[in-house]
Amino acid sequence: MRLAKKFLWASFFFLPLLFMCAGNVSGAVLVDDYTPEVTARVVRISFIRGDVQIRRSGDEPSDKQEWERAALNLPIVEGDEIATGANTVVEIQLDSSKHIRLWENAYLKFTTLRDEGIAISLPQGTMNFRALDFDKTKSYFEIDAPSTTLSIEKAGMYRVDAGDTRNSEIRVSATEDGEVKVYTQSSGFTLRSGRTARIFIEGNYAGDYETNGVARITDEFDEWVLQRDAVIAKRLKEAFYDKYYDRDIYGAEDLNEYGEWIYTKKYGYVWKPYPNSVSSYANWSPYRYGHWRWVPFYGWTWVNDEPWGWATYHHGRWVWDGGYWVWTPYAYARWRRSWWQPAMISIVTWNGSVIWFPLGYSDNYCDFNRGYGGYRRSRRNNVTIINNNTTVIVNPTPNPANPNPSPTPPVLTPGQINEIRRTNSKTPTLQRVPFEGVIAVNAEEFGKQTRGYRTAPLAAAKEALSKPIDETQTPPILPEYKEIKGKISREILIENPRIDVKKEEQIKTTGATQRETGKSLNQKLENERIFGNRTPRINQEVKPGSDETKVDTNEPRKTGAVNRRPAVRPDSNTNQTPDFNPQTDLPVRPTGGGKSDNDQREKNDQKTIRQKQRDENQTPPIFQPQPEPQPQPKPQEERRRSQPTFPQPRQEERRREEPRPQPQPKREETRPQPKPEPKPEPKQEEKPSKPDVIQRKTEKDG
Repeated sequence: MRLAKKFLWASFFFLPLLFMCAGNVSGAVLVDDYTPEVTARVVRISFIRGDVQIRRSGDEPSDKQEWERAALNLPIVEGDEIATGANTVVEIQLDSSKHIRLWENAYLKFTTLRDEGIAISLPQGTMNFRALDFDKTKSYFEIDAPSTTLSIEKAGMYRVDAGDTRNSEIRVSATEDGEVKVYTQSSGFTLRSGRTARIFIEGNYAGDYETNGVARITDEFDEWVLQRDAVIAKRLKEAFYDKYYDRDIYGAEDLNEYGEWIYTKKYGYVWKPYPNSVSSYANWSPYRYGHWRWVPFYGWTWVNDEPWGWATYHHGRWVWDGGYWVWTPYAYARWRRSWWQPAMISIVTWNGSVIWFPLGYSDNYCDFNRGYGGYRRSRRNNVTIINNNTTVIVNPTPNPANPNPSPTPPVLTPGQINEIRRTNSKTPTLQRVPFEGVIAVNAEEFGKQTRGYRTAPLAAAKEALSKPIDETQTPPILPEYKEIKGKISREILIENPRIDVKKEEQIKTTGATQRETGKSLNQKLENERIFGNRTPRINQEVKPGSDETKVDTNEPRKTGAVNRRPAVRPDSNTNQTPDFNPQTDLPVRPTGGGKSDNDQREKNDQKTIRQKQRDENQTPPIFQPQPEPQPQPKPQEERRRSQPTFPQPRQEERRREEPRPQPQPKREETRPQPKPEPKPEPKQEEKPSKPDVIQRKTEKDG
């Protein structure tokens, strides 16, 4: 009877799942649509060499924290400021395809850092932005330089030289098929790949610019940028994005140099560090080598010392399997999106110490920071189970692209599944981590130093591991940053950077106009600086061969970048509407030769005024009421005055016009010829007389 009840209960539990997964009997992915309360976007420092400082924003806009020393894999959030010293370079990774690089003596602030877009301010120094993939319809990327705003349009490489307070100009370059819109104080233009712009920000030519060709390599900074591009390109080529992990777990491309992906029966594909990757750390275990930093929005955040640890310490789970530590990108319950978290750990307080250890594979995530919502958890999820040849399969394989890779996912018996359930219940039955993986620090030293963590005492480790993560558990008491601000080690807090940040008001105002946090300026500046707040002319794309491709030769070609309003002709009638009416606003032809329209119009107006005065001076007749007058045709003068348009020439008075002088044919300009001299008249005595001529002719004939 007892066995029958168990069978009936199991059938009641598994039967609905069988129908749900009937379309995919080879595997399933457990998806949880949990969304944490804090979802602020986070980027990281992926390369650092030299002296780099960071200053966080406080709870209030005017509340600034002290400058701290930056470190590799340090999280950066909205409002953070970065400063570099001499002989320094730093790289900030935004996601798997975008990086910001800063050179020496630079100052940068993340004004906006959100999923919708990023806006940074660069009042000083030189930066490079590299985007292998960029879609401006999904997000924006804008740079505010001194008196200039740049809006990235395409994937490519961009360099900005902002100079310092002594420079009156900046330079912007675009290469690698890049294209950027540049907005100055008074204009805007598009800078395309292979070009550089010299923009004047002070003096008589403020707002003007010059463009020229650009060289690929100009200095040591360009050489270092190309070296980093080559390293990143190699890592991305060997990465397993959309295979073992998704794009939200950026930075996972670093793992291939320090470990390998292996397959396990319990957890599917996992990453295992090489022995030489952890051999330099004595008694290495996760979350041992690093330190705690206070990050706005999130609170206390783990910053690891290992160069490969960004993805492994903020996503997934560290699990102890087969005598060594491995990392799985997803836990037993996979979130629909891989949200970034300060640390995937369990943390408790015991006997004056703060103790932490990696979060178990089946444990739900909890927020251990006080003041950021307290102790929060994702809701528990049922196990997704399907039937495959009378066996029950739990699919924990961290492979979003192919839920059933080769080799096949683990096949577990019902007894093994029950064991997993017991492990995930409030009463633990298995040890989740070895005792050596439990780390402790004196509560008075928490958050104040960068090293010195030790293994927790055995008694403390056993007690910490024996307590399940429960929703009813009270959160651990961790100090606020303001409580320990004056006691933080000088290894973290440093002096002010070399740039004169105390006189920030003297630094040139960045951006072509005032920016509002969280909003793009591209559309606003484009309308103001390029189109002059007028509607831009849109050229509709026409398919070849369609009827719309036929050009109307009678219609003139459209000109201009915007739709221009027709000009209003000045007129004496002030009540006339400003819009041009072709039916009524026709010009009046002059009646006199050589006279303009304005002259003739003025003359007609004067005649109209004189006629009106004569009509007013006439006395009305004395006789009494008259019968209603019959409609009479209006005189020409009255008809002319009743017209609302421009006055027409009078027809009743035709003056005798003088004949117009006929135009003379234009003479060809020739070079003046010398006046010929008159021929001398023959003398009278030498001129033969008529009789003599006749006589000589007669003699000749005879």
